Amino acid sequence: MSNQFIAHVEIPSTDLEASKEFYKKVFDWDLKDFGNGYLLFNTHQGITIGLRKVKKVNTGDSTIFHVNVTDIEDVLDKVKTAGGKVFREKTVIPVFGWFALLNDNEGNILGLYQSH
Repeated sequence: MSNQFIAHVEIPSTDLEASKEFYKKVFDWDLKDFGNGYLLFNTHQGITIGLRKVKKVNTGDSTIFHVNVTDIEDVLDKVKTAGGKVFREKTVIPVFGWFALLNDNEGNILGLYQSH
């Protein structure tokens, strides 16, 4: 078994406070100021999430990470009320469960995963 695993994910943001609020409303992530235009959330499950201040967010083809959730529809409702958009509705993954894609308040694409 490899010990090379994903340990940290960075999300670009032009407005850290708006993004902080979005991720709090959608996933209940409590991002803390880490200094130098950076916010950090520790999942305490081996992965940290960072919001990085940028001048412009380049959206489009990029690596997409998926967040495990228990109810995709519930999370997609939160996305809409928090200022994000549904990019792809709940879609079945045979044998495994479902996924959906969303745009956060900056246009970044994230995935949601719900197992059977």
